[in-house]
Amino acid sequence: MGVAAALIFLGVHFSSSGDPGNANGPIVREDNSQPKKAPFTKQDRQAVHKVLREFVLTAVDRQDVGRSWTISAPSLREGFTRKQWTHGNLPVVPYPAANRGLGDWSFVQYSYQGLVGLEVFLFPKPGSGWSAMTADVELVKGHDGKWRVDYWMPKRFHGPPSLSTAAKAQAKAKAQAARTKARRSRQKVRKAAAPPAAPEPATAPPKPSTLWWAVPIALLALIVVAPLTIGIVIWYRNRRAAREWATRI
Repeated sequence: MGVAAALIFLGVHFSSSGDPGNANGPIVREDNSQPKKAPFTKQDRQAVHKVLREFVLTAVDRQDVGRSWTISAPSLREGFTRKQWTHGNLPVVPYPAANRGLGDWSFVQYSYQGLVGLEVFLFPKPGSGWSAMTADVELVKGHDGKWRVDYWMPKRFHGPPSLSTAAKAQAKAKAQAARTKARRSRQKVRKAAAPPAAPEPATAPPKPSTLWWAVPIALLALIVVAPLTIGIVIWYRNRRAAREWATRI
């Protein structure tokens, strides 16, 4: 016991706790491996096109939603029962997709072994009030070789909403009324900004014509000239007659 006590004392006294910043332990290797890129083959494209079209018609457009259960990946169905899913309680935003290019995609965002990410462009049904939409979708390939939708998320909307015929006519009438109102407003602004028109000069009263003076002047001349002319004629005749009489004598 004495020897054991001495050994314990010496071991505790001369032992070192070491540097806590340089502690050693079991080596844990981190898995930083990335999924291997793989070509998106023609066969996979055909299979994905079929699954994507079915998913849009059922899960997105809400036509017979229960059919989308089997083409959805377990990660997308996590937390939902099949009954909930069939009754429309699913993590997919509904959208009234028109039957136009369903199953097609705008471009492939990435393609790995058993995993593909796509950007999908959907058109709305006429009169639905929705705009065209771009969505991100990811599909995974299961152990059974079948593709299933693993992720679906609307990204952005494009253009004006799709309106019904009546709504289009109403919107057109409102736009026309707005344009007419704006045109009248611009005309009022232009009139208010235009300089006031210069007052028209007062018109002077018309000057009386001088022709009326010719009438009294003519009458006066007739009164004076006529007797004078007659007198001269009489004087000339009398003188000629006197001259002829003198020559006879």
